[in-house]
Amino acid sequence: MKLEKILDKANSLEKNSFIKIIDNIITNNPKKSNEIEKILSDTDKGLKKVDNVLISKIFNLVEDEFTQLIQAEFVNTSSQLDILSDIIIRDGNNIMKSDWFARLYENELKNIKDKIKELQKELETEKSEIVEQRKHNYKIYKSCLHTAFYNDIENNRDVKITNDELSILLTLSHELELSQEEVKLINYMIIPVKKWKLPS
Repeated sequence: MKLEKILDKANSLEKNSFIKIIDNIITNNPKKSNEIEKILSDTDKGLKKVDNVLISKIFNLVEDEFTQLIQAEFVNTSSQLDILSDIIIRDGNNIMKSDWFARLYENELKNIKDKIKELQKELETEKSEIVEQRKHNYKIYKSCLHTAFYNDIENNRDVKITNDELSILLTLSHELELSQEEVKLINYMIIPVKKWKLPS
């Protein structure tokens, strides 16, 4: 389906969110900013006031930057894309209804919380089933993640993990030979899962 048709079907909140992302990309001088500027100056309107066909043309010009943005989101530790993708992967038929998705999402959150409690208990107890070296690796990654997430408080900024910090954490998890599941659980120990409001 062409983008303009999708935008025709999208509600104003969804469309405005999408346009805001494109607008942010434009303000950061994308590769084809001259071509974008020409489209906007020809219409004598801002991005929010152009029609869906022109938005689609502008999107095609910033597609590379948009792809980079999405890729960054996929590795972002606080985005919950890992939870979403786990649920969608299990639905092989792609026919999931929103109420069924909501139930699966609730179950997934409960499972994650249970696993986090279990891992936390294993890390704190001396008689743990986890090998001491493995436990040591978990604690190193957890401490570094905690610093990366909460160091902004000292500078009176919103807590977040920057792209630089994220690349260091990814390298660290690789060197410590942590699995994706282990990284996910430790991430959610430090950065609690914020429950999404699912559509009814």
